[in-house]
Amino acid sequence: MSSTEEHNLRAKAESKIRERSQAIQNLTLEESKSLLHELEVHQVELEMQNEELREAQHRLEEVRDQYTDLFDFAPIGYLVLNEKAIIINSNLTACDLLGIERSYIIGKPFSAYITNGESRTLFFNLRKAFETGILPSFEIKMKDKSKGEFTVLLQGTITKNKISESTVCRVSLIDVSELKKAEILQLQHKSLQKEKEKIQEYLNLAPVVFLLIDTEYNVQLINKKGCDLLGYNSIEILGKNWLNNFISLADGKGSILSYKYIKSENGLLNPNFESFLKCNNNNMPLMSWTNLTLLDENKKYIGTLIAGEDITERKKLESRRQKYTEELEDIVAERTKELKEALQQEKIINEMKSAFVSMASHEFRTPLTSILSSTILIEKYNDLNESTKVKRHVDRIKSSVNQLTNILKDFLSMEKLERGIVTTSKENFTLKVFIKDIIEDLHWMFKENQKINYVEKGSIEVFMDKKILRNILINLISNATKYSQTDIQITAFIKKNVLFIEIEDRGIGIPENEQKYLFTKFFRTKNVSNIQGTGLGLSIVKHYVNLLEGTITFISKIGEGSTFKLAFPLCP
Repeated sequence: MSSTEEHNLRAKAESKIRERSQAIQNLTLEESKSLLHELEVHQVELEMQNEELREAQHRLEEVRDQYTDLFDFAPIGYLVLNEKAIIINSNLTACDLLGIERSYIIGKPFSAYITNGESRTLFFNLRKAFETGILPSFEIKMKDKSKGEFTVLLQGTITKNKISESTVCRVSLIDVSELKKAEILQLQHKSLQKEKEKIQEYLNLAPVVFLLIDTEYNVQLINKKGCDLLGYNSIEILGKNWLNNFISLADGKGSILSYKYIKSENGLLNPNFESFLKCNNNNMPLMSWTNLTLLDENKKYIGTLIAGEDITERKKLESRRQKYTEELEDIVAERTKELKEALQQEKIINEMKSAFVSMASHEFRTPLTSILSSTILIEKYNDLNESTKVKRHVDRIKSSVNQLTNILKDFLSMEKLERGIVTTSKENFTLKVFIKDIIEDLHWMFKENQKINYVEKGSIEVFMDKKILRNILINLISNATKYSQTDIQITAFIKKNVLFIEIEDRGIGIPENEQKYLFTKFFRTKNVSNIQGTGLGLSIVKHYVNLLEGTITFISKIGEGSTFKLAFPLCP
């Protein structure tokens, strides 16, 4: 209470006393004593009440200060906005977020601290909040002179100011910039992990050693060929220093090579060098290394991709050839020719090795690898005069070439179908003879003891495009034999002038969640990733069936097999 208020209160009290003074003058002595006692009691009571009021006032001030501290130093920012988004009040956390003192914020439009293009979002949500009473959470980009743009999460409620009785929006601000960065990093990490797993799968198919080291030469990735050659599992290799633990600097002649032989002064590995490999079984094969320096988008060195080939036997062969040349002068010309051929073969192998990384994601990798290994074995068996084994690998090369030819045919067929230049040419033929010929042509690809059972209900003569139907059946029968170990059942019949052909296998089946994508170009189910294929076959079949105005459906179950059903309308 102020001094003026106390003075006014005393004046009012004295006035009331003067009004009552006449009555007091007529009191007896006992009555005066009694009245004096009552006054003293009332005075004490008033003093006690006054003390309680002062204590209550003090507690209220303490509570007010506590709530002020909670408001100002809350871990998130708070703003009070009017309907025009003018800042009425702000806590200190919000001021820190915006990088401005509170005295400069009050009365300023909130849009002044928002990046260009975001004001419309703010006013739209704010207007809707004053209509509904709630400001749902939404993200908005703000600006600060010191840290630039940052993202905050806004949400709030609409309340009435008890003093001014105006409606205001109480808004909370949470800086989610770091959270956004963390989410992006998490997504990038998952994406990189998937890419790493995919690369690991491809590299595991390589016939040479592949590994990835970081800037400290620690192994970050190694393929199956590398683990097998070293005699360790990947867990025992990953994270270890490649040069210190697995590369020997011995030159094979009793001397130790300098590190300058394998890496330059700036620490990068030389593009090519040869060294012995320290293996778990104390074996030390001689390796030829090809190293590719990896740089990030800022041209900063981030690691090295290494490909290694065991050249121990080749080096021994070259040594023997050199000895023969020195001892047998009469066959110098022949040995020179063989050396040139060996060098040419080495060049071809190195070129294929370099191209492998870029081609590993294509379906050519399996047949090309088969051709490469057979070529090397043919050279070896020729030296040993083992013609029987040479013929087996020549047949293997022919089979791989057929695979490549079929892949190219798939691509050419799809290209023609997509361009719409494939036309039909109908003719009469006997279905049973036609299918028997297809089965005979595909007999080479049957697995051991695998056969095809063909059942025809009645004698069926058809008038349709024979070439297109052949392509359809070859593709479906090939798939059935490829993905099944047991016999294949083919059934044909005519019902209501429609030709039905069913191909049934007891193979691996098609995952239910992937069946809807089966006729999509380049799609392959996850359970056939280790089986050769282009992902074009069934897409081509679908196009061909459409050309014949037919339909194709299927039923399949994992582990039980698949049944593909063809239906073609026949001319009346």
